[in-house]
Amino acid sequence: MKLYQPDYYEQFQCTASKCPTTCCMQWRIAVDDETFFRWDEEWKSHVKQGEDGYVIALGQDGMCPFLNDEKLCKIVIRDGDQAISHTCQTFPREEHIYNGRIERALTPGCPAVLDLLWQQESFQLQEREESKTACGEITEVNPILFEIRDWLLEIVTTKGLKLNTALEICFLIVKDLNELEENGSLEEKFQAYKNATDLKEIQNAIGDNDEMTSDRMEEYNLLFLDVFEIYSRQNIYTDFLLPLADAAEQLDNRQTKEWDDFRQKIQPFEKHLRNLFAEEISSALITPGTEQVLDILVKLEWMAMEYAALLQVLFLQQRKGMLSYGELRESVCVIFRMMGYADDDIWEYMENCFDDVIWPWEYYSLLV
Repeated sequence: MKLYQPDYYEQFQCTASKCPTTCCMQWRIAVDDETFFRWDEEWKSHVKQGEDGYVIALGQDGMCPFLNDEKLCKIVIRDGDQAISHTCQTFPREEHIYNGRIERALTPGCPAVLDLLWQQESFQLQEREESKTACGEITEVNPILFEIRDWLLEIVTTKGLKLNTALEICFLIVKDLNELEENGSLEEKFQAYKNATDLKEIQNAIGDNDEMTSDRMEEYNLLFLDVFEIYSRQNIYTDFLLPLADAAEQLDNRQTKEWDDFRQKIQPFEKHLRNLFAEEISSALITPGTEQVLDILVKLEWMAMEYAALLQVLFLQQRKGMLSYGELRESVCVIFRMMGYADDDIWEYMENCFDDVIWPWEYYSLLV
């Protein structure tokens, strides 16, 4: 087996009570069946059964009821790490086993992960032989999909390309590759297509796409407000989202000059955002549900929505003053937790909200 993981993976350590945005709050904390049936009645009393299984019933403040005043887990204190659910034991780590390879990742919904990620000059994957036998279900994935993903990762980490331009190029490439797959010629023609692709030529053709228009500003704002509406109904992240939503409701989408000022404020974090979306390309484009190029294309579209929602949140944040590292980190944590949907949910959203799951180029370029 080949093992692939970010070069900072082994450095991760949970900061526990020192965490500024704990994972024990305001989102769905699953409890696997085995753990639930092992718990005593006291622990079980804080669990409810949802559509997809058992989840911890959060308190009125949105916090996990098992946290003590020092933000430490009462279950771990009393019964040890092995007593908590699989979700709590593994987060923010992810591991997927495929034919011939193991892929590990650290989700950006954790502040400690972001600190590690943003200490790196660029996002890099480690590759090494793994002698241990993999434990878990092995998913069969067409190997050429990994080749495509790795190529897209190269593009996003190319320093000569602006991040939004790199994402646009990835979208155009994957649309072409989806057509090759539909025609049954992907395996035969992929390498020739890759060899013939001139990134500079595509970059010149699409241009900078940096201008903030009233249409783009309105779409960013509507997208953020849609996300806010979903979570406000669940009373999740309201302390963070409500002031921003109030500001978004009052925003004049014609005042695009404010965005010019925002671009200057966000310039020091260019590397942070590039590393963030490189990590997303690496960890989220291929998951155990990925079967075809179209799945990768839909994930790229979802990332464009993450990109737009995050930029709008940061734009609204900086209207209060200078944008700090702490505000950037908190914003990324919240947005990526809120938009960390399962593959089936992403597909359902795309099918319900758009005429076609394959977006027209004009809409993708509007978002990024």
